[in-house]
Amino acid sequence: MRILASAYACEPGAGSELGKGWNLAAEMARQGHDVTVLTCGSHHREAIERYRETHDWPDRLDFVWHDIPGWPGPGYVNAKGIRQHYYVWQMKARRVVAELHAQNRYDVIHHLTWTVLRWPSFLGGLGPRFVFGPVGGGQSSPWRLRNGFPDRGWKFEAKRDVLNMVSRFDPMVLRCLGQADVILVTDEATRRIVPPWWRDKAFVVTDIYAPSPAGDAQRQAGANRGLAILFAGRLEYWKGAQLALGALAQLKDRVPGLSFTIAGSGPEEGYLRAIAADLGMQDIVRFVGSVPHAEMNKLYAAHDVFVFPSLHDSAGQAIGEAMAHGLPVACLDLGGPGVVVDATCGVVIPTKGRSRAAVETALAHALAEIGSDTGRLASLQSGARARAGRLSYEQRVQDLVRSYY
Repeated sequence: MRILASAYACEPGAGSELGKGWNLAAEMARQGHDVTVLTCGSHHREAIERYRETHDWPDRLDFVWHDIPGWPGPGYVNAKGIRQHYYVWQMKARRVVAELHAQNRYDVIHHLTWTVLRWPSFLGGLGPRFVFGPVGGGQSSPWRLRNGFPDRGWKFEAKRDVLNMVSRFDPMVLRCLGQADVILVTDEATRRIVPPWWRDKAFVVTDIYAPSPAGDAQRQAGANRGLAILFAGRLEYWKGAQLALGALAQLKDRVPGLSFTIAGSGPEEGYLRAIAADLGMQDIVRFVGSVPHAEMNKLYAAHDVFVFPSLHDSAGQAIGEAMAHGLPVACLDLGGPGVVVDATCGVVIPTKGRSRAAVETALAHALAEIGSDTGRLASLQSGARARAGRLSYEQRVQDLVRSYY
């Protein structure tokens, strides 16, 4: 097939959305499709061209650098104004893609990144089949779990609630959804934002992907050390690391040798350090800061369980990476993680009607059970690797083409 992939975020060797945009497009080409990727040249051209000079390149993969004249992308580190840049980039992409389609006659136009429903694409109605997503963003933090949020968190969640409500009536969002032949969403909360008359073309699919399962040996808690728990992600209140701290505080005197590593940086690092100190967990918790993506393998290999109690993550690519290294995942039944994790590869904590204290207690109980039963831990480790195999980019592209193209 001839595919035009729209991927504002797209970069080889990166994690999160950047890596997803690259990996999906490259895998499509490896599977024999003619793929043209439209991406933001000012953000990604240098890295992609440097990669092309030093790595094998899929024969059928081509890039078109689309930029806004006089307004280069602000980058992802100090990303002030990036949402505005993205929106204008998307609006101007329509004419570029229309001209490309006149020359190449694509079969499918697929919007890959960004993956938020309220940030629409303008590439529908150009002739080819238009696939939008997977996109998320419809989730909302349960009110009872907002207890203890920093001030910034309360303000952000209120703004997010308003934006999700407004997006139901945003004419640009509605135009995008109406013109889409397929709408892929990451969870039921996001699917409910799609107007009822279009929900028959909206499908819930996971937006979490996994690399090839790693070859490091399975770990057994209690053999030479205690249970080693890992969290990896940006240190934002909505990632839920504070819930993991509250849960592990209940286990610090019950589980010998318990350790908790927090990998990442972000605005709530001070908030999380203060919680750890208040709970008397200085001897258990280790903050290691941002870890380069290429070095995460060692960190996964040194731990037994991955905890990711995010309150409204659409994806969370670290989940797929952790499972590829044989780490069972403990998460909440919210957003994308609650869709991809099941009893074969981890534990999903119900949140409906529960207070923060109740959720932390349930998470503590689940982690204690896993750590005390080496047979169950080994089974979950095997299940995590098997689940990672089903989340590979190779498998996911095959599923996309067969089910939605």
